[in-house]
Amino acid sequence: MARRVEFTPSRFRRKIWELDNFDVSRDGRWLAYSANKGKQYAVYVMDLKTRRDRTVATSEQAILNPELSPDGEWIAMQADFEGDENSNIFVIPRKGGHAQRLTEPPMDHASPRWSPDGTKIAFISNRNGDRENIFVLDAAGGESRQLTFEDDIVQEIAWRPDGDAIAFQVGTGNLDWVGVVDLQGHVQRLAGFPDAEAELADEFGGGWNHAHPWSPDARELAFSSNVHDHVDIGVVNVETKAIRWIAQGPRDKAMPTWSPDGSRIAYLEHRDGNVVLKTVDPRGRGATRLSPEKGVASHPRWHPDGKSILYYHSSSVQPPRILLQRGGRRTVLLDCARARLPRHELGELKFVRYTSFDGRKIPAMIVMPPKSRFRGAALVEPHGGPEWQVMNEWDTNTQFVVAQGFAMLFPNYRGSTGWGRAYRHVSNRDLGGADMQDIIEGGRWLVKRRIVPRGRLGIVGVSYGGYSVAHCLEKAPDLWAAGVSIVGYFDWFTACANERGSLMKYDRWKMGNVELETEHFKTYSPRFELGRIVAPVLFTGGAHDPRCPVGEARQMFADMKAAGKTVEYLEFPDEGHRPRKMENKIREIEATIAWVDRFLPYERGS
Repeated sequence: MARRVEFTPSRFRRKIWELDNFDVSRDGRWLAYSANKGKQYAVYVMDLKTRRDRTVATSEQAILNPELSPDGEWIAMQADFEGDENSNIFVIPRKGGHAQRLTEPPMDHASPRWSPDGTKIAFISNRNGDRENIFVLDAAGGESRQLTFEDDIVQEIAWRPDGDAIAFQVGTGNLDWVGVVDLQGHVQRLAGFPDAEAELADEFGGGWNHAHPWSPDARELAFSSNVHDHVDIGVVNVETKAIRWIAQGPRDKAMPTWSPDGSRIAYLEHRDGNVVLKTVDPRGRGATRLSPEKGVASHPRWHPDGKSILYYHSSSVQPPRILLQRGGRRTVLLDCARARLPRHELGELKFVRYTSFDGRKIPAMIVMPPKSRFRGAALVEPHGGPEWQVMNEWDTNTQFVVAQGFAMLFPNYRGSTGWGRAYRHVSNRDLGGADMQDIIEGGRWLVKRRIVPRGRLGIVGVSYGGYSVAHCLEKAPDLWAAGVSIVGYFDWFTACANERGSLMKYDRWKMGNVELETEHFKTYSPRFELGRIVAPVLFTGGAHDPRCPVGEARQMFADMKAAGKTVEYLEFPDEGHRPRKMENKIREIEATIAWVDRFLPYERGS
């Protein structure tokens, strides 16, 4: 018998805002941020004196990644067409008004960054050969100039404080390096290692991050690297290239951010699913934790006074907030929860480990619904990436599922971030192999521990997680009662032919040459083994998806339907790689819940 549920998508999805990125004006007066407050991502500005905010830019398309000009009068931002990730860059007055487009479709132009004097905007674009490189143009508009010509992918940029050069990060997660390019296009490699990665602003696998790695005097650059296996924070001297390590140890770190007065460097530190914000002096002394121990801190940004710092924080039971911290005092600037949450229906993620088929210990997060609501069924959700991880942070969809009485297990299978370089790269050339066994063993662990009985397991995944769903349903068909594959891919040959260039580069690094290694890639393509799938499956796709092209889900659905399988398909004609529009987000999670509820219902008497 189903329980009455208060925390449902139709009631709460529009009452919990979603945040993208934010910036602070150089005078500390204005906070610009991108958020979805119920319809689509838009840009807002908050007056930090009065705490009042106003809408600056709205559209049917997602507007993301705002950055304030040095004088605080303008905002640069990016927007794409229905999720196709071919973004264009716009500038708009901080007070609102006409938005001027600075770049032309159809290629991707992203990550706009104002020069220190406000006369130029640097950005990343794949307009040349479908490879992301650095371009710069006048803030008033006009023709842009290409500064770098890397065959690999530029992922992050940061102007040097004197405005004469730009730091950048190159790579797709394999042998990434950090360099600097001047305005004449001369490139200097500053931090790179023959068997490790160096990065500016990777927050354990995702997002535009607005790196601020420069010392105020422009002589040194902070970065992170896994040259010691676990990711440490280093500082490189731009002139001598000498490196000193200021934060080392057995926990991965990320996002070094130099304070405006040069006295401290903030960074993030991963602790078994939690992420804390810490600061240290430039010589590596006096490390201090600022954020709460539980939950995930992200997007650190120093206030111009050098004494305060802003950052995002959330936990599995606390939606995101923007916090301003000065010493031990925290002030909430923005709270994404716009209504009281029914805490009695939510569950807290907890860190666990289980043993995989080869004895490897797999870190994971598990969440149990309240005992009175537990339906005796669980969903295993492998994350996307694959170089990513699930942490103790807020995810609205997770709590919607938990409120319906499901337990959930999130395996951070081999290849995930957060546990050092060796763990991150152990799955190279084996995506869809041993990592899938890790996920399957997570399901078996739930049964062995008697958390759920046999026959009461489902599997749900997004992107690489959607690919994982198909694999796991094939490799362990007797384990699963239902599956939901959201924007996945299923055939390496067609996926590699149609995906965007940065992913082609990543896949070549990670798996090999799909044109030359036919049998290798066929082995890892679940489309060729779909006859083994027994469980009913719901597939979803986005018509404009450049990452997992929609043809993948369409073809898998058609093949399974022709084979007489129990299968359904949901497509979003106005979205890309996962919905951004709130109405589509609601449709997606409601369809997911309805599907697993259909095949894993409340048992009589439970």
